[in-house]
Amino acid sequence: MTYDKLSKLFYKLTTSDYNLEYQKRKESYGCYSTNLTIKGFKRERLTNDTFELFYVNIPELMKLNNEVLLNSSKISSLVNKLPGFVIEPYFNKLIINEAQSNNEIEGVKSTKKELSDALKELTKPEPKNKKFLGLMKTYLHIEDIDPFEKTESFRVLYDNLVADEISSDDIPDGELFRKGYVEVNDGNSTTHIGISSEKNIIIALKELIDYLNDQSHPNLYRYMVAHYFYEYIHPFYDGNGRTGRLIVGSYLSRYLEKYSAITFSYAVNKNKSKYYKALEEVPSPLNKGEITFYLIDMLQLLSSGQKGIIEDLEENLLKLNRINEYLSHDNWTEKANERELLYILITINVFVQEDTELSLANLMTLSKKSRYLINNSMTYLINHDYVEVATHYPKSFKVSRECLETIIPV
Repeated sequence: MTYDKLSKLFYKLTTSDYNLEYQKRKESYGCYSTNLTIKGFKRERLTNDTFELFYVNIPELMKLNNEVLLNSSKISSLVNKLPGFVIEPYFNKLIINEAQSNNEIEGVKSTKKELSDALKELTKPEPKNKKFLGLMKTYLHIEDIDPFEKTESFRVLYDNLVADEISSDDIPDGELFRKGYVEVNDGNSTTHIGISSEKNIIIALKELIDYLNDQSHPNLYRYMVAHYFYEYIHPFYDGNGRTGRLIVGSYLSRYLEKYSAITFSYAVNKNKSKYYKALEEVPSPLNKGEITFYLIDMLQLLSSGQKGIIEDLEENLLKLNRINEYLSHDNWTEKANERELLYILITINVFVQEDTELSLANLMTLSKKSRYLINNSMTYLINHDYVEVATHYPKSFKVSRECLETIIPV
């Protein structure tokens, strides 16, 4: 028998067979009960039903769990093949994509340049431009976010991540969270109503913390269930989606690695309809609190994000082989410094972004060479059309289009 959603079986089976199937699932060896309860939701209204969230560890779910773990192992292996100097800028590229996607899902406008500028501001002792600063700082240090042990921690994350971008009308009006009513609307109808009152929000968040600490549940399932329950609680008027996905990311970064962790929102943004449908189907009274299919959808999204990173790394590592081949020719034997600087410029161009401009200071940091030596070497590379001067004040360089076409023809 195909394992179908209870909401689908309701129309296929008699009432007694439907109820029997529900009991079988709840009492099966593969069933995990969460002790997290939700109210039913139907036709834009909360119902009087209360359900405990549960899932069944069916083969499809187990297969996805293993797939995510294998993907993570492959990502770690590929990252270990990267030249040391490209690892940080490559990760920065990924967090810019992730942060932009997380914003786009919630309708917040942010350009890659704005987010890149925010990353640069973080390197300054006293940043002047505060826009998206907290967002980028949180993503940059995602693996350093501590597990959530107190309800106050959710407010701290909110303050660090999104508080600066929240309108004055949506600022929390309780001691930590919202006091009033909140609903989610897709533009046509209400799709969710958050828990009422700050007191109930705090109770539910404490239950969420207890669940996150429950080691009897497999890690990936636990983190994704926690994500749903956080969105169900909806502790803030605005910013719940962004903070909720970052919470998942913080746990994934410790369990898997930070590359898998920061690709979740990017994958969601590419398939928003699947993400929102999965969230909205859970509280249907006909599903009776089963969250199995939501978990399947979330792990599919996570895996698709991982596969995107794997494909990107594999393709770029093939290009890196071409770069190494080109720079191993005899004509570079007596130009070791020039070869190394060109290698850095081309590799950054491949792994991070085309037409990337590196300043003299950047090259000094990446190559560990003196200003004098770099200037001399860059003069040679410019004269032989390998490199162009991108800006004069401050001085920066980029690989010439002709050079790239010669080494890595498109």
